[in-house]
Amino acid sequence: MAEDDIERLLREVSSTTSGPAKPATPAERTRGDVEQSGRSAGGRFAFAAVAGGVTGVGAFLFAVFTPWTDALDMGFAAAAAAFVTGLVSGPPRWFSS
Repeated sequence: MAEDDIERLLREVSSTTSGPAKPATPAERTRGDVEQSGRSAGGRFAFAAVAGGVTGVGAFLFAVFTPWTDALDMGFAAAAAAFVTGLVSGPPRWFSS
């Protein structure tokens, strides 16, 4: 192969793997770019609240049927742990708020 062919192939590979160019100004950004850049705090808080509630109720019901556990403490602890975990990790993509 000639030097020109190698340079041309390298430019083609570079242009294909670099992906689409980002818009120059914030006004030109698309909705997909905005959604990828970060999620709102409202969605994160809603996910954390739902996760805490569901996990807390589940742990409470589990503790009700096991005689060696304290149901109320276990439910509150699981709800608090799930809430904090939900705040830190954020909602998954399938969760829409």
